[in-house]
Amino acid sequence: MLTNLIANAVDAMPGGGRLDLSAQARDGELQVSVHDTGTGISSEDRRRIFEPFYTTKARGKGTGLGLAICREIARALKGRIDVETEIGHGSTFTLAVPLQEPGESSPQLLPAEAT
Repeated sequence: MLTNLIANAVDAMPGGGRLDLSAQARDGELQVSVHDTGTGISSEDRRRIFEPFYTTKARGKGTGLGLAICREIARALKGRIDVETEIGHGSTFTLAVPLQEPGESSPQLLPAEAT
C-alpha cells in the first residue's frame, strides 16, 4: 500500500515538491500518512478515486486499481484509508488499522531460555 501511495504522491508533483511520511500509534490504531505538496485532487475526482478502474492519469500511465486495492486491503485489516486534499497545495492519504483485534490480548513476552 505504501508503495502505491508514494508512487501516486510522486506522480502528483510533476515539477517536484515535498513528500512526507509519518506513522503514529493513536486511539488504538496505527496511522500511517503520506503527504505531498502536489496538485491536490478536485472534489469530483475525490468522490471517485477509490472506484476500481477510475484514474486521473494519462492513458497508459495508470490502471485505476491502486487506490481501490489499497482500500480493500485496509478493510481486510479492519481499518480504513482517508484522504485530505486541497487544490494546489497537495494531499494526505492516511491508512489507519487497529493495533490489535477487538478482544485480543496483547502478546506476552516469554523469557529467553537459559543456555
